[in-house]
Amino acid sequence: MDAKINIFGNCVMTKSLSDRIALYADRNKSTGKQFLPAFIALKPDIEQALKDGWTIRQIWNILHQEEKIKCSYQWFRTLVNRHIGENKKQHSRIDQGKSAGNGHEGFRFNSATEKEELI
Repeated sequence: MDAKINIFGNCVMTKSLSDRIALYADRNKSTGKQFLPAFIALKPDIEQALKDGWTIRQIWNILHQEEKIKCSYQWFRTLVNRHIGENKKQHSRIDQGKSAGNGHEGFRFNSATEKEELI
């Protein structure tokens, strides 16, 4: 262990940096996971607010003031992107698949030239 002298001249024993990091990691194992249940419970309301045109910041501000969400804005944004953003990506992929096979013919390039077209 490292020994340090505090402002009063006393010798204080402190743990090494690695020991302090390990202790912190043990105490804060699930920092991000502790906010997930509250987020999942509010997910339908958050999705609706986003559909209504509210920003993630505005939604977080209200939920944070009401103490329904206790995480930081950065973490809230991460949760939105992970759990709601994925739904949007999946829906847009499905919509793209439907529009691709809608029966309308688009432009098709034919590299072979036919003599009738040249005349």
